[in-house]
Amino acid sequence: MRIVHVSTLFSPFVGGLEIAVQKVAEEQAKFGHKVYVITSDAFAEDRPKVEEGIITVLRVRSWKNPYPYLIKPKEAPEEILREADIVFGWGHTYYFVYDILKKAKIKYKKPTVQYFIGVDYLKHHYNLLIKIIGYQYQKLLTKKFIKIINLALVTNEYEKRILKEKYNIDAVVVPHGIDEKYLKLPNMADIFREKYNIDGKIIAFIGRIHPTKGVELLINAFAQVVKKVPDTLLVIAGVGDEKYLRKCLKMASNLKIRERIKYIGRIPEEDKIALIDASEIIVLPTKHAGESYPLLVNEVLARRRRFIITRGSIASKWIEESGIGIVTDADPRSLAQAIVNELERGVTVTKNVKIPTWKDVASELLELIRCYELHYGTQTEQAFQAAR
Repeated sequence: MRIVHVSTLFSPFVGGLEIAVQKVAEEQAKFGHKVYVITSDAFAEDRPKVEEGIITVLRVRSWKNPYPYLIKPKEAPEEILREADIVFGWGHTYYFVYDILKKAKIKYKKPTVQYFIGVDYLKHHYNLLIKIIGYQYQKLLTKKFIKIINLALVTNEYEKRILKEKYNIDAVVVPHGIDEKYLKLPNMADIFREKYNIDGKIIAFIGRIHPTKGVELLINAFAQVVKKVPDTLLVIAGVGDEKYLRKCLKMASNLKIRERIKYIGRIPEEDKIALIDASEIIVLPTKHAGESYPLLVNEVLARRRRFIITRGSIASKWIEESGIGIVTDADPRSLAQAIVNELERGVTVTKNVKIPTWKDVASELLELIRCYELHYGTQTEQAFQAAR
């Protein structure tokens, strides 16, 4: 089978959605399928236009834009779309994805599947202009996508409900996954502490360093935490906006807690697992309303550790409904109190939650393709479930 995935951005750009596309595509290729990823040439650095490996990545010339949602392709790999058996789109707020899927559907009559990620989230954006104009754009594009797809996918029940209530379309829930090593490696907490020379109770931030990720919120909260639990250390792992990072660390110095914060930058995957193992709590202080399914949530749950996420994102809504994590208000006082409460509880291990691997996700999506073949043109979840 020839499977085509469409994602506006792709490696070397690092983001949760882009990682999910790559993992699913590679796992589908391991099942013996010919898999392509069509992406823009934005943030491609020195990568070639066509990059062949276990999957084939095609970077098409595009009109760039400061807002990736508005990137538009100047061309399309016509031969790949003509020969495709099915086309997957990732992210319904991206015009690039819509443009390619529309061509696949209308010109080449291909079955199309769309992952809706961050449904209607722009109405909660912190930037007023994006909140007003962006939300109208997002609603319009959502309606356009619905007209050209055969199957809608979401990662959680909350967004499935929004699509049904506001757009009258049924979606199938297929969560994102994890690498198998998260399920197989032994506890490596001691290895992490020895390698990075760390004692005390660890509060961890793991992710991209960016204003929407709320690092300064966490630092402000941590200043209150150390007053009540002095033997705590905040470990920050990740790279991104260096100017923002300097601002955050300067804030820590002004709050006189810089010595209680250890920034370790980008770390290998096994060190990331070891940091999760060594942490009392992992904190996701996100300010990004469209954060719908942070991959870190699966990774933390797989290692049976605890996490706290701040309210306001799509992820916080379904996490609160499911009860798999601690959800608190996005202000320093509330976040600090939530951290202290968990530290005082003294419980570090969460209940065992079954987490799919990327192989499981890829297999699930392949099964849905088979369902589509049995129920051509159907958009109801019941039909797809019945075929399975």
